[in-house]
Amino acid sequence: MMNGIRSYVAGEERGTDRAEEEGVQFAPDVPAGVVPEHEEGGEGEAVRMLGSRVRELQQEVERLNSAVHEEQMLRIREQATLQRDKSAFEARTKLALFLDLLAVVDSFDQLVKHGEGSPDDSSLLVGSQAVLGQLNQFLARNGVHKLEALEGSVYDSSTSEIARVVTDSGTQANTVIRVLRDGYKLGEILLRPAMVDVASEPQDTVETIEHGED
Repeated sequence: MMNGIRSYVAGEERGTDRAEEEGVQFAPDVPAGVVPEHEEGGEGEAVRMLGSRVRELQQEVERLNSAVHEEQMLRIREQATLQRDKSAFEARTKLALFLDLLAVVDSFDQLVKHGEGSPDDSSLLVGSQAVLGQLNQFLARNGVHKLEALEGSVYDSSTSEIARVVTDSGTQANTVIRVLRDGYKLGEILLRPAMVDVASEPQDTVETIEHGED
């Protein structure tokens, strides 16, 4: 038995010597759980490269999000501009339509007043009154209303224009004597000012002021 063990050990030693002579190197024994230095350095470099790539991807995502946000804001501004332009165009078109319609209303209004002042009632007068009523109803449904109670009130330049200044001793100065053409509002917007005659200062008052200055 002992002879067998000695023969095995001797054979191992001869094998080792033969491997050394042939240039074979044996790796040193490494304790369990310990990573060789060259392997540890490779893994660290890989982790650093991976972290750098992750940061690059995050920056790219942020850049893309910023570009998408800017594009969305640009589209919102463009849509808002188009909506404003569309609303302004519609408003101008509506105002032009109402102004043209008011000219027709004026014509029928004059025709009705002339017919009402004549002694004979005619079918033309009745027809004109019906058309005028329909036009006024259409205007009212669309928010267009005539300026009321101007005669006898103090002249207001924000709603009326002076056609003539009339001397009237029985009326206080700057008072609207008569309305020559009706004014209209579209909601709170003045669509067309009224044309009015306005009373001036009585002549004797004017002369008194002039003599007093002399």
